[in-house]
Amino acid sequence: MNMGERIKQLRIEKGWTQEYLGQLIGVQKAAIKKYEKGEVENIKRSKIKVMADAFGVHPTYLMGWDEEYNHDDQLTKEVKLIEEIQNRFGKTAVHLLNAFEQLNDTGKEKALENISDLVEIPKYTEI
Repeated sequence: MNMGERIKQLRIEKGWTQEYLGQLIGVQKAAIKKYEKGEVENIKRSKIKVMADAFGVHPTYLMGWDEEYNHDDQLTKEVKLIEEIQNRFGKTAVHLLNAFEQLNDTGKEKALENISDLVEIPKYTEI
């Protein structure tokens, strides 16, 4: 699989449009279309890096040098994010986010409404 095919495959797996990927990496939709068709032979290294980061893969996978699709980088990023949240806001925040993630869209809206209501009540905001 060549680089263009990998870009297209990863973009589709993410559910992204060419326009959205272009916005993420700072190019026009037409450039993404050319990348996917293999019409651009020398994509800038900086664009390859940003694109690989967005997809959660190594640049070497994106360029076709490695056959392994490295999910470990995405997992590492997620673990770091959870650690940052826990360090800044405590374990309760991580628990809250895990519970929030399990809700459907209606449940998420209701949870946000309830939190907004609680914030307005002084006995819940005074330390």
